[in-house]
Amino acid sequence: MKSNEVADESYSINGFKHFSDLAVAYFPQMASTSSASKKMRNCIKASNALSEQLADAHYTDTTIEISPEMQLIIYRHWGPPHIILSVKVQRVAENKNTDKK
Repeated sequence: MKSNEVADESYSINGFKHFSDLAVAYFPQMASTSSASKKMRNCIKASNALSEQLADAHYTDTTIEISPEMQLIIYRHWGPPHIILSVKVQRVAENKNTDKK
């Protein structure tokens, strides 16, 4: 089942997300995926309201796949994650075909 729930006008939650991927999105400054995951789990535990709401959505300390409902709960507490798009654009200084007719 694919779910697409819009959290606000600029951020869309579309399907399940692996916990470590979401952790890296929220904590991109961490040195590794595992340290980002550990930090995210610790931050979740530190917030009683967030922990309770996620538990109601069937989150546990060992949850690997984060449902759209869980993502929305996290989004409501922390806002959208930091998203980096890896886009490579090759710019051409001048068009090489301008002299051809």
